[in-house]
Amino acid sequence: MKKGLIGIELGSKNLRIYSKEKDQILRLKNVIALTEDSETAAVGNEAFSMYEKEPHQIQIITPMVHGVIGDYTNMRRLLAQILRRYLRKLKKYEFYMAVPSDITGVERRAFYDLMLESFRSVKEVRLCPKPMADAVGLGIDVGAPCGNMVINMGADTTEISVISLGGIVRSRLVKQGGSQIDQWMISKLKRNHNIEIGMKSAERLKLLYARREEEGKPAYVKGRDLVSGLPKKIQVPGDLAEEKVRSYVNDIIIEAKAMLEVIPPELASDIMVEGIYLSGGSSSFQKIPEWMEDAIGIHIRTGEQPEESVVRGLKTMMNKDYKYQ
Repeated sequence: MKKGLIGIELGSKNLRIYSKEKDQILRLKNVIALTEDSETAAVGNEAFSMYEKEPHQIQIITPMVHGVIGDYTNMRRLLAQILRRYLRKLKKYEFYMAVPSDITGVERRAFYDLMLESFRSVKEVRLCPKPMADAVGLGIDVGAPCGNMVINMGADTTEISVISLGGIVRSRLVKQGGSQIDQWMISKLKRNHNIEIGMKSAERLKLLYARREEEGKPAYVKGRDLVSGLPKKIQVPGDLAEEKVRSYVNDIIIEAKAMLEVIPPELASDIMVEGIYLSGGSSSFQKIPEWMEDAIGIHIRTGEQPEESVVRGLKTMMNKDYKYQ
C-alpha cells in the first residue's frame, strides 16, 4: 500500500496541515472546546467560533504556548480528532512536522510523541526544523554555501535564524508576537477610552491597521462601556496599534543585530547581500520592512502569504526528499 505524506505546522493560534495526496492545505484554528465533564465539544474553527461567547459549561483552550506544547493532553485530543476526520484510516502515513529549533530536547520529544499518539496509522514521523521549512517555503536554496537570515514573526513567538549549507547556524526563539499586540490594545482602550473589548475585536483592529491603505483613516470598535456597563461603539485612530508594533519590532531588531554580531563574518557578508527574509502572520504590517531597513541597514525581503511559508516549505521538502539537519 502506498504511504500518504502529511505536513503539519502547529502554531500557537493556527494549525496547518498539507496533504500530498489531495495537494491542498487545511487551515484551522488551534483551539479545543471542552465541556464540564472534560469531553470534547468542538475543535478547530468550530471551537474558535465559541471563543469569548461560550457559556460557563464550556471551556476554550489553546494547547500551544510560546511555540511549544503547553497542554499535551488537549493538543493530542485536538489533533487526533482532526486527523481522524480528514485522513483515511486504512492507509499508512508519513508525517513531516515543523518544530522550533531553539527548544529543549524534552519539548522536541513531545512533538514526536504527539504524532505517534494522535493517529494509529503512523508509519514514520519526521521532525523538521521550522526555520529550515520556513526558508524552503520562501524559495531560499538552503543547501547553498551562503548565509541567509530568516525572521518568522508569529502569534506568540518570533524565531530568528541563520541558515547555511543545509543546516541552522544559529537560532533564537523570542517569546513575543502578534498576541501581545492584541493584549496591549485591550489595555490601551480600557485606560484611554473606558471601553472593554475582546481578543477577537483587538485582532480585527490590528489587522485593519496592518492592511490599511489610507494613512490616518479612523476605525470603529464595539465593546462594553466600563462606566455604564452597556454596549458601546467608538471611533479610534486607525494607527492605534502602531506604538506597540514599533516597540515589538524594536525588540526584534535588537535580537537580529545581536545575532549578526556573533555569526562568522563571511555569513554576515552574505546576509548583507541577500537581505533578511521576513515571514509569519505578524510580518504583514506595511511599515515593518521600512523600520527594520532603517535600523539594521540591510534590505528586508517579504513575500506573498508569509503566514504559510512554513507549510509551503514542508510541501517542498516531502515532494523533493529534502535532506535537512
